[in-house]
Amino acid sequence: MKRNPNNFYLFKTSVQNTYDIYELTPYLNGIVLSGNWSFDLEDCDNVLCLTCDEITKLKVERLLRVKGFVVEELHYDSEEMVG
Repeated sequence: MKRNPNNFYLFKTSVQNTYDIYELTPYLNGIVLSGNWSFDLEDCDNVLCLTCDEITKLKVERLLRVKGFVVEELHYDSEEMVG
Protein backbone atom coordinates (compact mmCIF):
# COMPACT_ATOMS: atom_id res chain seq x y z
CA MET A 1 0.00 0.00 0.00
CA LYS A 2 1.34 3.40 -0.97
CA ARG A 3 1.49 5.87 1.93
CA ASN A 4 -0.33 9.16 1.44
CA PRO A 5 2.07 11.96 2.42
CA ASN A 6 -0.81 14.37 3.04
CA ASN A 7 -2.76 14.37 6.26
CA PHE A 8 -5.61 16.53 7.51
CA TYR A 9 -5.00 18.89 10.44
CA LEU A 10 -7.20 21.35 12.33
CA PHE A 11 -5.90 24.29 14.34
CA LYS A 12 -7.53 26.75 16.70
CA THR A 13 -6.07 30.17 15.82
CA SER A 14 -6.23 33.81 16.83
CA VAL A 15 -6.67 34.88 13.19
CA GLN A 16 -9.57 37.34 13.42
CA ASN A 17 -10.57 38.57 9.99
CA THR A 18 -10.05 38.51 6.26
CA TYR A 19 -7.27 41.09 6.55
CA ASP A 20 -5.26 38.64 8.70
CA ILE A 21 -5.84 35.94 6.09
CA TYR A 22 -4.84 38.33 3.30
CA GLU A 23 -1.56 39.04 5.11
CA LEU A 24 -0.85 35.30 5.64
CA THR A 25 -1.88 34.10 2.16
CA PRO A 26 1.44 34.56 0.29
CA TYR A 27 3.35 32.84 3.10
CA LEU A 28 0.88 29.95 3.39
CA ASN A 29 0.83 29.46 -0.38
CA GLY A 30 4.63 29.39 -0.40
CA ILE A 31 4.84 26.82 2.39
CA VAL A 32 1.91 24.53 1.64
CA LEU A 33 2.51 24.20 -2.13
CA SER A 34 0.80 20.92 -3.11
CA GLY A 35 -1.44 20.83 -0.05
CA ASN A 36 -4.51 22.87 0.80
CA TRP A 37 -5.39 25.33 3.52
CA SER A 38 -8.44 27.36 4.53
CA PHE A 39 -9.74 29.32 7.51
CA ASP A 40 -13.22 29.08 8.99
CA LEU A 41 -13.76 32.43 10.71
CA GLU A 42 -17.40 31.57 11.43
CA ASP A 43 -16.21 28.89 13.85
CA CYS A 44 -15.63 30.18 17.41
CA ASP A 45 -12.06 28.81 17.25
CA ASN A 46 -11.22 30.54 13.93
CA VAL A 47 -10.14 27.16 12.61
CA LEU A 48 -7.36 26.62 10.11
CA CYS A 49 -7.92 23.46 8.03
CA LEU A 50 -4.70 22.14 6.56
CA THR A 51 -3.98 19.22 4.24
CA CYS A 52 -0.24 18.57 3.99
CA ASP A 53 2.65 16.48 5.25
CA GLU A 54 4.01 16.62 8.82
CA ILE A 55 6.97 18.89 8.00
CA THR A 56 4.73 21.42 6.26
CA LYS A 57 2.37 21.35 9.24
CA LEU A 58 5.24 22.29 11.55
CA LYS A 59 6.31 25.11 9.20
CA VAL A 60 2.77 26.52 9.15
CA GLU A 61 2.55 26.41 12.96
CA ARG A 62 5.86 28.25 13.20
CA LEU A 63 4.77 30.84 10.61
CA LEU A 64 1.62 31.71 12.53
CA ARG A 65 3.55 32.05 15.79
CA VAL A 66 6.24 34.22 14.19
CA LYS A 67 3.52 36.46 12.73
CA GLY A 68 2.06 36.88 16.24
CA PHE A 69 -0.87 34.50 16.09
CA VAL A 70 -1.84 31.85 18.58
CA VAL A 71 -2.09 28.41 16.98
CA GLU A 72 -3.09 25.19 18.73
CA GLU A 73 -3.65 21.86 17.02
CA LEU A 74 -7.11 20.41 17.57
CA HIS A 75 -7.24 16.64 17.83
CA TYR A 76 -10.23 14.81 16.46
CA ASP A 77 -11.39 11.29 15.79
CA SER A 78 -11.20 10.63 12.05
CA GLU A 79 -14.49 8.73 12.35
CA GLU A 80 -16.16 12.02 13.38
CA MET A 81 -15.13 13.57 10.06
CA VAL A 82 -16.93 10.93 7.97
CA GLY A 83 -20.22 12.12 6.42
